[in-house]
Amino acid sequence: MFRWNLSIKIVAAYSGLIALMAGILTTTLYWQFRTANQQAMRDRLLDLLSLTAPEIDSDYHSLVVTPKDTNKPFYKINLEELKTVQAASKDVNRIYTLRPQSNGKYAFVLDVYPTSKSSTFVGQIAENVTPILSAEGNTLSQPKVENDFVQNTEGKNLLYGYAPIEDQFGRLEGILAIELDATSIMQSEKIAAAIALGLFLIILALTVIMVRWLARSLIVNRTLRLNDAAKKLAAGEWHQSLLTESDDELGELANSFNYMAEQLQTSFQKLEEYSQTLEQKVKERTVELEQAKLIADSANEAKSTFIANMSHELRSPLNAVLGFAQIMTRSQTLGHENQENVGIIYRSGEHLLSLINNILDLSKIEAGKTTLNPQNFDLHRLLDDIDDMFKIKAEEKNLYLLMEYEPDLLRYVRTDQIKLRQVLINLINNALKFTQSGGVSIRAGNLKTNNQAKVLDANSSTLHFEIEDSGAGIAQEELEHLFQAFSQTKTGKQAQEGTGLGLSISYQFVRLMGGEIKVKSVVGQGTTFLFDIQVTEVAASDITTHHPSRRVIALEPNQPKYRILIVDDKPINRQLLIKLLSPLGFELQEANNGQETVDIWEKWEPHLIWMDMRMPVMDGYTASKIIKSHLKGQATAIIALTASVLEEEKAVVLSAGCDDFVRKPFREEEIFNAMNRYIGVKYIYEELIPENTTTKTKEVLTPEVMSEIPTEILAQLEEAVMFSDEDLIATLIKQIATHNNALALALKTSLHNFEYEKVLSLISATIGDKE
Repeated sequence: MFRWNLSIKIVAAYSGLIALMAGILTTTLYWQFRTANQQAMRDRLLDLLSLTAPEIDSDYHSLVVTPKDTNKPFYKINLEELKTVQAASKDVNRIYTLRPQSNGKYAFVLDVYPTSKSSTFVGQIAENVTPILSAEGNTLSQPKVENDFVQNTEGKNLLYGYAPIEDQFGRLEGILAIELDATSIMQSEKIAAAIALGLFLIILALTVIMVRWLARSLIVNRTLRLNDAAKKLAAGEWHQSLLTESDDELGELANSFNYMAEQLQTSFQKLEEYSQTLEQKVKERTVELEQAKLIADSANEAKSTFIANMSHELRSPLNAVLGFAQIMTRSQTLGHENQENVGIIYRSGEHLLSLINNILDLSKIEAGKTTLNPQNFDLHRLLDDIDDMFKIKAEEKNLYLLMEYEPDLLRYVRTDQIKLRQVLINLINNALKFTQSGGVSIRAGNLKTNNQAKVLDANSSTLHFEIEDSGAGIAQEELEHLFQAFSQTKTGKQAQEGTGLGLSISYQFVRLMGGEIKVKSVVGQGTTFLFDIQVTEVAASDITTHHPSRRVIALEPNQPKYRILIVDDKPINRQLLIKLLSPLGFELQEANNGQETVDIWEKWEPHLIWMDMRMPVMDGYTASKIIKSHLKGQATAIIALTASVLEEEKAVVLSAGCDDFVRKPFREEEIFNAMNRYIGVKYIYEELIPENTTTKTKEVLTPEVMSEIPTEILAQLEEAVMFSDEDLIATLIKQIATHNNALALALKTSLHNFEYEKVLSLISATIGDKE
């Protein structure tokens, strides 16, 4: 790359400035010459027009109307006048007269042109009309000349001028037109331009030579000496100094350089002395930092190991609690009260599992191991499931729970369904926990924004969620720390509820899904959590069909007698699977370590093995490798059962030869679905009717219960249902919930199922009874 030194920069700067001034000067002189030349030509043309127009006899001119009149004396008299002007002025290219026509055009009358090829006849219409003639031809009262030159078809530059031909009464009889040849003017302008350019180049050349000489003699040479001394100083030659040749700015710069060189020499000597001690200090600090890092890594590893082991030890017995609770719900002899008790046990176990998962999630977040696992799912169904999940809890506290989403809310989307579900559960659970009256509203919609920079592709969208409660609210000073781990509000501490983990985990999950979470709250007026996430819209065909709630009750007929081997070192875990599978007719065996598993497999050849991975004598990893190393072992499906929650554990399990991976505690449908997927077991199902829906709806949708609601609200609801005003319906259901929450939920369910006639009949009957 070319490098400009100081001399070149000075020469270029000054030469450029002088060249600019010289260019402006020569251009101005040339422009003045050109303007004066053209103005002189215009003045001459005006004089010609002023002298020639009175010489034309307007009476004779008015008699010339057809080409036959060219032989008449009155034509020739006026033509001779024009020829005289043509002959006297060599630069007159053409002289002729025109007569205005009623249609706004102009016809030739007299015409004197040097060449016969371009001559015209009387009455011929002029084709090319200049601006003055177009604008003022019919009203021309004095001679006028065009401002610009016009090039004709022969390539000549011409200047056009016009003068009126008036009769004795001052009326316009015709127009005199003269075309003046501007060739000589144009040639003189070219010569002037060449002279101006030559003068500019001479001035520029002299300037460059003069400026270069002055720059090198007065500035550059001294600056180069200073530059050489600075380079040597930078290379470590501390004894450099410069002679002061003058007291100008360069002289002051030389003095400053000499002082700087002295200071650098002194500083370098001190630096060498300090570096000898600094090196030792750096070594000591490095050793201390490495030791601190080892301690921190050990502590972090110990914490991760402790949490993983704690999770494993807690999830194993919890697997039995939740598993046997599921088995008890299958009993046909269990009374209604006991069924409710079992449900309480199961929900409490799931709550304990959620607490364990929260601690693990927080541990993963702190370790930076949390990742996004996107999947396609039905968003509407997810929201409905969450609505059903919390409906009972809301009814128990006599609170309303309203799930509202916009009609155009995306239905089939792709994101991390598990993390979105966890965020919604955490926020709704908190809202219900700290709300004593009123209720909770959940709103979902598509975020409308003009900022398209965030949009990743044509199918990418932003979803917006709001969870609003009518609880005690949160003080402003507590909002700043609300999303920190183990942070609790004053209300939470007083209620002695919650772990302080839910909001922290929700905050991290929302950020991981490409959004942010905010909170608005006023003490005594409730709290609203708002968050948005990025999703990708997918087609309905991309969604795995979700079966309605159903329970396996038997095996389909005409299937083989499936042999299932259950392996676990804890008898209670083996007992759980035996009680789940035995009633369906599977042939079962069990083993309590890997060695027994291999021995039974060799003799019995089961279709599927449920394999625990941590066992004495021989663990599940080794047993799986031995079985899969044999050719006949490829016909046996091995599914790992483990309480580990580490994502990397799944890769280790699969690499050992297992076909799949199921975590403890598991749901019974996970066991049945896995057996269907890997050995083709087919089942007979019993459809489950969700509790607290149809029965409770029938119990509350009666005129007696409806009579608790004020008549004016019922009348408004009747009108809103008749006109399908969804916004008004939602508002009125909120008002009804303040009077009777169960009734509000029942009405919402019926209207959601389009049972409009049923609701209208009920309202009509209720209002009629009141009257």
